[in-house]
Amino acid sequence: MTNFRPYPAHTQWTFRSRQYSGVERTTPLHLSWEVSGDPITDDYTPDEITAQELWDKWFPEYAKDGTAKLSWSVGGDGTFEAAPFSVHGRPYEHFLSIYTWPVHADTEEPLNWARLPVRDKVWNLKRADKGGFIQELTGWKPSPFEPVFHAETIAKAAGLMR
Repeated sequence: MTNFRPYPAHTQWTFRSRQYSGVERTTPLHLSWEVSGDPITDDYTPDEITAQELWDKWFPEYAKDGTAKLSWSVGGDGTFEAAPFSVHGRPYEHFLSIYTWPVHADTEEPLNWARLPVRDKVWNLKRADKGGFIQELTGWKPSPFEPVFHAETIAKAAGLMR
């Protein structure tokens, strides 16, 4: 039976450097997402501005047609690279151009990239992630490798727009 659920977050993956022979790494991996313009949060902290206020600044500037582009990265202990297969990524430089295809540390099963867990992003007094205001306010986070954020649709579904 095929499993379509994300891998558990603690799953260990092993991969090697393509540039430096003998350099091997084993770490859990996850996908991180960034919406165009969501680094607006770099200028603020949650005690200075709410998720709603950030949305109100971000939406008219970056989602003019109701959508915004998504880009993807792969992260793990000591690893953070552009994700392969990302529509809006840099095709010439990404995880697989730097490292070999990851395999499960115990079973050597090749990684199914679409099953990597997607990192949650939040914007509150305990944790303030770049762009976390979007998930904090709407409850939405993308599926792996989703290329576009339909901001207007999600805003309507979350009751932010009519």
